[in-house]
Parts: sequence; C-alpha cells; structure tokens
Amino acid sequence: MLTTYVLALRDVPSIGTAGTSDALRKADQAWALLHPERPPLFDVRLVGLDANPVQCGGGVWIHPESTASGSARPDLVVIPGLSNDVELSYAANVAWSSWVAKWAVDGTVVASSCTGAFLAAEAGVLDGHAATTHWTAADLLQRRYPKVRVEAHRMVIDENEVVTSGGATTFLNLVVHLTHRFGGAERAAQAAKLLLVDGHRLTQLPYTILVGTRHHSDEAVMLAQEHVAAQLGTELTVERLAERTALSPRSLERRFEQALGMSPSRYIQLARIETAKRMLETSADPIERISGKVGYADASAFRRAFSRHAGESPTAYRRRYAGIA
Repeated sequence: MLTTYVLALRDVPSIGTAGTSDALRKADQAWALLHPERPPLFDVRLVGLDANPVQCGGGVWIHPESTASGSARPDLVVIPGLSNDVELSYAANVAWSSWVAKWAVDGTVVASSCTGAFLAAEAGVLDGHAATTHWTAADLLQRRYPKVRVEAHRMVIDENEVVTSGGATTFLNLVVHLTHRFGGAERAAQAAKLLLVDGHRLTQLPYTILVGTRHHSDEAVMLAQEHVAAQLGTELTVERLAERTALSPRSLERRFEQALGMSPSRYIQLARIETAKRMLETSADPIERISGKVGYADASAFRRAFSRHAGESPTAYRRRYAGIA
C-alpha cells in the first residue's frame, strides 16, 4: 500500500480536503467490488501541522489523524486547493511548503489539486516542470514562479515526481489518474465508474473566460478593448486599433504584451471565441449566424478556431453547456 497524506489546510473549501480523502478510499472500494481479496492501493491519512482540529471554509472542521512532525515520510502527498482568495489562503498555509520540500527530497511523489499548486511551487518541486492549476489563478502562479511552465488548459499533468491537476473538483480526475499510475488501467477504469468521472476530458479550455484582462492601468489598451467589444462583428485589425488609440501598431503591440501578456490579434481572437461561447450557451442561433456576429465571414474557419481554443466543436460545446450559463 502507498502511504498517502492528504494535507489538512486551514480556511480552504472542505470539498477539496474531505473530497480527496474520500475519493481515494472510494477508488479502493471500487476495486474491492471486483477483487475483495486484493489489498487497498492507498493508505490514506489526513495530516495536520499539529494535532488541533482545522477549520475549513463554511464552518466545517476536520480532525487530523496524525501530524507532519510525528509521521514518517509518505509515498504520496496530496495538497488540496486553496480558497478563492489565493493570496490570503496561501499565507495561512505556506508553512506546509517546507514539509512538502523535505518529503520530496526523500522521494515522496507530490500531487496538487487546483490552487494547491502554489504550495507545491513554493516548495520548489515544480521548478523546471510543466504544471496546471485552476485557470483563474494561472497568471498569478506563472508570475510568482517563473521557473514553472504553467499550462492551465490541461486537467492533469504528470511529471513523474510531481502531479498537478486543474480546478476545484478535478481532484476526482487526479484520483483516477493516481489510481491508474500506481494501480493500472483496469483499476482506474473501475474507480472512474464508481466516482462518475469523465476520464476523457483532459482540458480546462471549455471553462475558461477572459478573466484578468481588465486588471491593468493602461488607458490606451482599455480603449482598444472597449473598441473590440463594440465592434466584434466587424473586421478588426491591429492597424485599426492603433488608429483608434493614436498609437503606432508597434507601440500598441508592446503595450498589449505589457498589460495583458498577449498580442492585440490574440486578444481579438479570444474575445471572439468567448463571445461565441456565451451565444452558444444562451441562444438558439445557427452556428453560421454566430460566426458572423463575432467577426468570422467563413463559418468553417470559425469552427476550426473555436475547436482549437475550446477543445471541442461549437456544436459539442452547445450540447454540453446550453442553458446552464
């Protein structure tokens, strides 16, 4: 069995901590339904910095079974996600990073769920590796830890000694992945069936929106963004945006990169795709009509661009998300 520690973090959503612990046990229960004679894969323990009860968000208290200082090195440690206020939650739990670093040096596999990647990154175990986190926190993770290759479009990334997973409920995908890695494909398939996890969804792209693109103070870029929003169905070019902002195309390119971390042309394309997503979610307009509304004269080109950014076709996206926005 793998000695598996789930960290009891303070003031974080209880679903990440309790859910991960329960899902690991459920994965073993799923296997036991077919092979009751086989031992469990995970020896799951909820571990605290000390023996005191830990308060999660929403008034939920959890009780660690053991402490970091009083426990031997685990085979696997899982870091649950932080709260929505990543900075505050990080500060409340950063003391865990030294333990994660110590265990990793001794050979422990480190796995993080959602924004738990910040504690893994602080421990240094993500340096030089690709990693994912919740897409809303990806930019912050990349800025704070430039040695990490943040790939937020991916659900789960396995870099051998460290495994990261995306959003808040992707701890289920993480558990299925860990079950596959340490227990094999058949065991993982059984876990996925019991946990009702779609193991084929390996991207966060359909869930992403243009967050963070207004969190800057560049008035020229803001003016350009407003123009894009108002004229999305027209032919938008960097040259026209430059004229609108009284800048040269080169200066506008530079200021977009500084303010948003992307070029004006990429911003235009993302704005078109995100607007198309909202239309697919909330209207019955044909795909061809939506493509024209967001500035694509060629519906085939729109379909290709949408699939590239969203990870699935407009039709598949509508089927999945229509009526839930």
